[in-house]
Amino acid sequence: MSAEKLRSKAASHIGVAEAHTEAGRYGPALSENISAARVVRRLLKTEPDSRRHRAVLGSLYYNRALLLERVGRGPDAITAGRWSVAFYEFLDPTLRGERSVADAVRDAPPVSGAAEPIDAAQLIAHLADAQARLARLLGTYGLRDRRRDRELRRFNRDPELTLRHEINVLDSQACLTYKALIGCSSYTEADFQRVLRQSGEGLTKYHARFPD
Repeated sequence: MSAEKLRSKAASHIGVAEAHTEAGRYGPALSENISAARVVRRLLKTEPDSRRHRAVLGSLYYNRALLLERVGRGPDAITAGRWSVAFYEFLDPTLRGERSVADAVRDAPPVSGAAEPIDAAQLIAHLADAQARLARLLGTYGLRDRRRDRELRRFNRDPELTLRHEINVLDSQACLTYKALIGCSSYTEADFQRVLRQSGEGLTKYHARFPD
């Protein structure tokens, strides 16, 4: 199948998934999301330098994490959340903190390849949103078990990182990112406050589950 046909097929699955999600049909939405990601991964194999495909996968896994949670699969939602963070980290215009948010917004090129390019500020915000969602999922469903140990190694995280500290780091990164976006992008104090309100949820749920 040609790349053009694969892109059309992926777009179709994404559109159907979004329609199912808006209607509250989370099971069918999840199936379409999985199908879309499978197609985009095929595209990425044929076009391995495509930043657009990685951005689409970051979005798909971000949405998949929520869909998996809605159908009662919390641990799988965490895995999807980790994939979303990983794809957005690959595209991070700040180069994982090596350059400032303001410099990245000013200088980093957008992700092209579609009618709507994704600019540097959006990429930075998408990563922060993915981090915030993963923090909440870890606090709600995360366990201190072998599955988490395997995932930390798989996603190149410090195997000694405690669950509580991982949640705290993700929350802090998300909040600091949105704070830095104010004044150098179209993101505002309202966006920062939105993430700030979410930021304590993961730790709150963690302490409710592990009061020690």
